[in-house]
Amino acid sequence: MELQQETAKSAVRLFRLLFAFPGDDGSIQTADDPFLRQLKGMIDAFAGNDGEAHLADYFNGIYRRWGENVRRELLAAFFDAFVSAGVVPGNWSWEGENERFLLSECCSFIKKLLQIREMLPQCGVLPGARRLFEDLEELTDAELLADAIVGADRFLAGRVFRFIGRHFESVEPDSAKDVSKFFGFPGVRNSFQDHFKKYSSGISNVPLLIHSLPGYGKTSMTVSYALAEKNIVLILPEPEALESEWNALMEPLKLRRDLKFVVFFDDIDPRSVNWYKFRTHVGGAFSLPDNVNVVLSANYEFPASILSRGRRVNFPVFDEIRCMEMVEDFLHDFGLRAIPGNLVPLIAADYTEEFGQHKFTELSPRTLMRYLGIYQKNPVKRRNIVELAMGPMITRPDPELFYEFNIELMRTLYGEEYIKRLLKERLNNL
Repeated sequence: MELQQETAKSAVRLFRLLFAFPGDDGSIQTADDPFLRQLKGMIDAFAGNDGEAHLADYFNGIYRRWGENVRRELLAAFFDAFVSAGVVPGNWSWEGENERFLLSECCSFIKKLLQIREMLPQCGVLPGARRLFEDLEELTDAELLADAIVGADRFLAGRVFRFIGRHFESVEPDSAKDVSKFFGFPGVRNSFQDHFKKYSSGISNVPLLIHSLPGYGKTSMTVSYALAEKNIVLILPEPEALESEWNALMEPLKLRRDLKFVVFFDDIDPRSVNWYKFRTHVGGAFSLPDNVNVVLSANYEFPASILSRGRRVNFPVFDEIRCMEMVEDFLHDFGLRAIPGNLVPLIAADYTEEFGQHKFTELSPRTLMRYLGIYQKNPVKRRNIVELAMGPMITRPDPELFYEFNIELMRTLYGEEYIKRLLKERLNNL
């Protein structure tokens, strides 16, 4: 009993040292992490002597939820403990007093977990749960533990991460491409480039608020221009995190002063979002950490109270003029220096004709790029279109087709009142 009490006291002390902090109300709190909460519950049950079955329940629960990933979760928690103590990853020499102290305490904590496991009851514990923490035994060696903690950096796995279930998962986005492969919309592209360069250079981290009709490339441009800056790590949360998981998302990021994060909330619906968290932490009672930049993308306009907190980028409507701008940029990128005079409008007209034949469901930069991709793969189509452009007939895309499609799309998205207001504004401008 005396050994159990001593082990319990040490485990509680070590847990609080490594993972707890005083809250705003003065109470001792644990980081908002499911694994640490379960670990704390297990230690408290052991220290409180609430009965053998209670401790067994925690071991069974941790095993069912994390199983073989317990080591990974604990090492990640150790890593965060070092970061929160101001030990910057990548510069760990293990010579500093904080580093040596924390490493020693992490070793001691592992030893206590192993001791608690040895005191499990003989019944009521799953066989797998009884082996919990056994793969931590080698980490009681400080040198091995040091290497394992450095390797637990969750952001070593890549430059793009999804934030799901309060965890960061490395991904390879399909939409990323070289920024030279975006065509048309020069003003918008300049805004993207300027925004991320300023953030990368530490000049500004004002949020970027992007709006356009569907299919204009908001997602692809954000991903590509952000990753074009080599010191940026891109985080892709679910839209719901904007409301319900803001703190859980931001807390691990603000500790990593050695990295710059772009947090990209894609395809949100500003009309239904509860903006309380965003307004509080962006231009409200609190400020975003300097190493975090938030980007919001939507098919709908943002409310005025949100627009005032960021930099607004609106894509102009995709019409026959912007269609031909994109075609011309594409041809230059393809290697044509001297473009025949009729070639650009002819290609744009052929694109709209294929839309009329229902080969595409929308007139948008997305479907235009899909159409232009055919020329890259089909030399016969390239030759035929160039020969037609040499002829006397001048074919141009139909402006009315773009107008009707855009009006109908906006009516579907925004309603009849929006169309009436749009037409009224145009009449006033006349």
